[in-house]
Amino acid sequence: MGKKPWTLAVVAVVAVLTVGACTPTATTSPTTPATTTPATTTPATTEPSVEPTAAPPAAAVPKVPTGYAELDQALGSDKPFAGKSVNIQTQWVGGEGVNFAAALADFGAATGITFKIDSIASSHETILRTRIEGGTPPDLAVLAQPTAVVAYGKDGKLVDVAGFMDAKKLGDEHPATIGPVSDGGHVWGIPYKADVKSTVWYPIKAFAAKGYAVPTTWDELIALSDKIKADGSHPWCASAGGPGTATGWQITDWVEEVVLKTQGLDYYNKWITHEVKFTDPGIKAAFDRVAQILFTDGYVDGGGTAIVNIDQKTPMDPMFNDDTANPGCWMQKIPTWYGPDFFPDQRTSGQPSKYIIGEDIGIFAFPTIDPAFKGAEGSGDTVIMMNDRPEVRAVAEFLATPEGIQNWIRAGSAISSNQTTPAEWYAGAYKLSVAADIVANADFIGFDASDLMPASVGAGTFWTQTVDWANNNGSNTDAVLQAIDDSWPSK
Repeated sequence: MGKKPWTLAVVAVVAVLTVGACTPTATTSPTTPATTTPATTTPATTEPSVEPTAAPPAAAVPKVPTGYAELDQALGSDKPFAGKSVNIQTQWVGGEGVNFAAALADFGAATGITFKIDSIASSHETILRTRIEGGTPPDLAVLAQPTAVVAYGKDGKLVDVAGFMDAKKLGDEHPATIGPVSDGGHVWGIPYKADVKSTVWYPIKAFAAKGYAVPTTWDELIALSDKIKADGSHPWCASAGGPGTATGWQITDWVEEVVLKTQGLDYYNKWITHEVKFTDPGIKAAFDRVAQILFTDGYVDGGGTAIVNIDQKTPMDPMFNDDTANPGCWMQKIPTWYGPDFFPDQRTSGQPSKYIIGEDIGIFAFPTIDPAFKGAEGSGDTVIMMNDRPEVRAVAEFLATPEGIQNWIRAGSAISSNQTTPAEWYAGAYKLSVAADIVANADFIGFDASDLMPASVGAGTFWTQTVDWANNNGSNTDAVLQAIDDSWPSK
């Protein structure tokens, strides 16, 4: 079976986690060992005991020389860019937005550079496109769609980072993710954060109380769904709602997962390039399997229309009924980034969730369908640069280093795209260890197909037509598949 080199390399990127994160623990973030001093005694008096205190973590700033000119300059003792401001547009809001800001904080303190972060909850891609095409782009932005990155680059809208960064160093440190954002000798973006999508969230204690077993095959998944329904609840939490114009991507993730697990990587990659059409029987069969989950009566509260109308931040809320003792839904297929940022208590209060990932809420690997195709789905976020100033270069170079995401890793919620990231940084982070285990047990990794298709399809008709499909409870599959094929841009 032929495999794209960058796809194979995903295993190397996330497999590094298995060194230091192979055992799930009850904490959601890495812990720092406490420092202690030898005990002392005095003959006449007893001093109050003093609890050991945790050593403060080292600042998340790379050591000079870094291999990048402007970054070394920024970290110089004279702080030449102090007082300069860099604008960054992202799709990260809530806890994710807080974590990204934290990832920049130590660097800002070390260099004096300030940041204006536009965290756009709705229609991030649309607003970014409007700003770029209108001639008022941010300095930097984050995009999840490699094809859009390359398209902007070819249109002359982006700064080629290979023009000022060491392209070999960048490629060597990001072998899994540099290919999709490169075009010939041009590198149109900096891979930043990786995600594993083949994950299902579930209430651990409630599963145990009911005697439910984590499914490992499709048949077991359907049997469990039927059992939960028979017990009077809804087996699935599901949403295709947003953010904003991004409505529908969650359903495309479902379809992509099933295509990978029923047809394999060669077929999947041919589908990305339209050598395999949407009307192909293998793609239709994948839609039919997804329909079995999303549109079977009682599996999802409210059916297809509810799936479209529920905001992506809230579908798992019923899982937390009575502190997860009586879930109103039991499973949600969503990537590793979802929790705890979108757990209902943290989302509404802005404070850390009381629900512990690995104790209260867990994650299991999306089950195997065809044993011949034991793959998994992944995705990644890329930093793109629109304005070329020395301080912007320095920030872009910083985000290319492991330290550029270190504080987000410390929060237990990120996987770096940089392969040189120390494995011990992930130790103790339950969901990162689950992601590493999924990758380690996969025979291949497929990058999110819709993110690699032409933007007018992958972030266009594939989204909008699957929304129409959901609103019709899957009754119009043939028409939806034909409409997506018809929308494919001509060469």
